[in-house]
Amino acid sequence: MLPRRFQILLFTLSFVTFAWFHQGGGWNQNARFAEVRAIVEQGTFAVDDFMVYRRGEGRLMVRESVKNGEFVRDGKVHRLCWGNDPWDYNLAPVNGKSLDDGAVPIVIGWDTCTGDVGIAPDGHFHPNKPPGASLFAVPVYFIASLVERAMGLSLDDWWVLCVNGWLCSALTVGLVSALGVVLFARVAAGMFPGNQRAVIGAALVFGFGTTFFPFATLMFDHNLTAVLLLAAFADVRAERPLRAGMWAGVAAMTNYLSAVPGAMFGMWVLMRRKSWRDAGSFMLGVLPCLVALLSYNMAAFGSPFVVNTSFQNPVFKETAPAFLGMFTAPSWFAALVITISPWRGVFVLSPVLILAVFAMAKWCRRDALRAERWIVNGIALFFFTVNICFNGFHGGFAAGPRYLIPMLPFVCLALVPAFSQWPRVAFVLAAVSIFQQSLLTVTDALNPLGVGAHAWRNKPGEWKEKLWGNSLVWRYAWPLFTSGRAWPVVDDKFEEWMEGQQRKLTKDVPDAAERERQLGKIRSETWARIEAGESEPLWIAAMPGPVSMNPMGMWDGTYFQKFPAHSDAAKWGAFNIGEMLWLNGRWSMLPLAVMWVAGALVLRRTRSA
Repeated sequence: MLPRRFQILLFTLSFVTFAWFHQGGGWNQNARFAEVRAIVEQGTFAVDDFMVYRRGEGRLMVRESVKNGEFVRDGKVHRLCWGNDPWDYNLAPVNGKSLDDGAVPIVIGWDTCTGDVGIAPDGHFHPNKPPGASLFAVPVYFIASLVERAMGLSLDDWWVLCVNGWLCSALTVGLVSALGVVLFARVAAGMFPGNQRAVIGAALVFGFGTTFFPFATLMFDHNLTAVLLLAAFADVRAERPLRAGMWAGVAAMTNYLSAVPGAMFGMWVLMRRKSWRDAGSFMLGVLPCLVALLSYNMAAFGSPFVVNTSFQNPVFKETAPAFLGMFTAPSWFAALVITISPWRGVFVLSPVLILAVFAMAKWCRRDALRAERWIVNGIALFFFTVNICFNGFHGGFAAGPRYLIPMLPFVCLALVPAFSQWPRVAFVLAAVSIFQQSLLTVTDALNPLGVGAHAWRNKPGEWKEKLWGNSLVWRYAWPLFTSGRAWPVVDDKFEEWMEGQQRKLTKDVPDAAERERQLGKIRSETWARIEAGESEPLWIAAMPGPVSMNPMGMWDGTYFQKFPAHSDAAKWGAFNIGEMLWLNGRWSMLPLAVMWVAGALVLRRTRSA
């Protein structure tokens, strides 16, 4: 058993680190935050009135009241439409009307704060996600909103929106993730007694050397799912089936796919002692969560058997036949991308996990861990297979293969024997993994590199770039952190833009000398704007480093739609606690680094005591 002092220290270091960062806005977290606001402020699950923001006076944001997919502003009807961008010639109004009556199109995901929504048959918008993560944040926002109103603050003040987005993430996902790191250490110590140093190494790698780290700072469901499934796993091992069922049920409310690992746990409970009574206790734990989920579906969609993805944004749906509109046959390309590519490869971004794969083959042969072997392998295989069958396997703006996060605590258990058997190699690979994940977290956990559209599709020849040419760390995060700008990406995008200008001039200017003169002028003037950090013509040139560089707020669907680059609102779209303490740039990480050095010294004393 791990010393209590060690567990408290590990939790404290983890929680402060995860809560240190607010990663800004984006489709996923903005959709959840909109639902949290709707529940607390209006007592409804529909997010109609929390999707469309515009600038008001001072720091106030004005929300439009959307009814049946449209609203009126300045005497004009504005109609919400599905589409990829405002230049899409096939914009489709969500309410089935046309735009021929002069209505102004509002493109969902561009002019709204999120595109991760669907519209139910009753005309109301809802996030295209299970409700669990939003429900976790409701108490946090309820208390925060009471305090802020008592202080005379507006909940639509852009700074208040930023702070509340951070609180809802830090005190839900951040808090649960920190508890998950401690839980992982306890489970690992129970499975591999007598390997305390290896357990500590595996716990630190799980918490800070995998994609679990950046997503512990974001209001996504992946980390919640991972910790809840790990809690169910731990309680099955401890022969507490009722609690195991409860955790499995909450996990399914947070991520529908968790129902499959939940069923695995149920079978494990049944087979462990051949006890139908234990299996009944497990199901009794699941039952309240099932009732809650069906009740939510009934209240939101009018049917208990309809889920959030049923009416989602068509940009996420396959044009060819696919299960639920999103899942097709396994893709070898996706399998390579999420394993060995520098863009999304789990073994590239967290190379220490290579040892976990080798170690699993050895420790899983132990008779005492035979059941654990089947569960760990089953969960890993399930989430990997789902990922490579999903049309959005890349995860959009993300610092790694985020759909694999729920399997990470189970795979990382194998790092305990890996640290025991190959300590030096494990230490080096762990250091590389933690360094890379730290860079991704410190700069931009919503890494946009390599995502050319909301639901990316492969193009001829592009597979080579996706596999080998786009390193999230070395082409994006590292240049941002060291020089304040992702220059490798900026240079490439600038040359692509110049090729377009050259094609245009070739068509419009027949004289070669004049064409070269104009092209040289365009190059010099445009590069001067890029060096000045302007967002036109390349928005990535205005992405400010070296840390906390996402300029989107809880009101934005994409970059620089409501506020210009380098404005206060764009600057504080993402932030860390060090910046709130008036420490700029890389210096904002100094207090966190000092805390970790002190924590390491205390940890060493605790372990040797």
